[in-house]
Amino acid sequence: MSSPSHFDFCVLGAGIAGLSIAGELLDRGVSVCLIDTGDIASGASGTPLGMVNPATGRYGTIVWNAESCLTSTAADLDHVQKQTPVQFYKKTGILRPAQDKKMASRMKENAHPDNWPEGWCEWLEKDEIHSINPDLNCVDGGMWLPKGLTVNVELYLRSKADLLEKEGLKLFTNADYSIDYDESPFSISIAGKKLYAEHLICATGSETKTLKPCNSLPLNQIKGQLAVFESPKAGDFEYSISALGYIASISKTRFIAGSTYEHHFEHTEPDKDGFEYLIQRLGKVYPVLFKDAVLVDQWAGVRASTPNRKPIIGTHPKLKQVHVFTGLGSKGLMYGNYLSSLLADHILNGGLLPEQMSIARF
Repeated sequence: MSSPSHFDFCVLGAGIAGLSIAGELLDRGVSVCLIDTGDIASGASGTPLGMVNPATGRYGTIVWNAESCLTSTAADLDHVQKQTPVQFYKKTGILRPAQDKKMASRMKENAHPDNWPEGWCEWLEKDEIHSINPDLNCVDGGMWLPKGLTVNVELYLRSKADLLEKEGLKLFTNADYSIDYDESPFSISIAGKKLYAEHLICATGSETKTLKPCNSLPLNQIKGQLAVFESPKAGDFEYSISALGYIASISKTRFIAGSTYEHHFEHTEPDKDGFEYLIQRLGKVYPVLFKDAVLVDQWAGVRASTPNRKPIIGTHPKLKQVHVFTGLGSKGLMYGNYLSSLLADHILNGGLLPEQMSIARF
């Protein structure tokens, strides 16, 4: 479109989902604007730290389409990192020490080589875990995931947004807006002006249900909290740890511990209950680390999850110019880039979507 106020696509939401699909569409030669009522990564995507973890759940099951997802995310991280001097991710690997015998048994089954691409997952016996870190609590062994990545998500998304703006994305943040959904092109009132878009993509995470076309979607809100600590032991490990939550060193003196999974909450701010939960739960995984730890900061965010814990992507069943990309939950870094490529191909070329993630399942 030639008009500076008329776009092929308007993406709502400046988190992992929104920026991923905006970038994918730009790469395919269409015009895109992106709007958020907050700042870049102001929602759950703004967590100070996240992991690209190919094993999910308590027992370390391989993530859906793990190889494609991780390959796509790693490529995007590398691409964005080359454009900025600020380091926002590391190839740390992820260690998952089992915390009880049932967990150890199930994790060992899931770590079988037949379940994984070569070199992605290794089962370590208890003495091997303790040879890496004798201070970790470990029952009968654990998983080592050498492909795992640790990411400062907020810095990544801010760097990505800067890059996409240079590539042609028109970005509106901290902007209240209203949309006339009655006809296409959609009319969007924002900052005293009118924008027009042929397509809308709803990618506002836990707020997606507040958008008129998406109010019937079965999205659950889950509050997650993490804490940043000072500790003389923070520099003793470079890998990230996943066990009843996650622990990651961010400097020689600081580490992050997260996250809670609160299905019922009265507010969205970090609080004492969340802090105590993290201390009690993760303090059992790595007691020495927490012994002399001093709280530096807390963070909280609300994620969107679905009944089958899989994202929702696809075209609205009644409004054919409206599309949805939400419900990433705690796997946004794993899923975001790969699913955005599937969604873009679906919208532009009629490509098929995986049944367990398609909006059609509802």
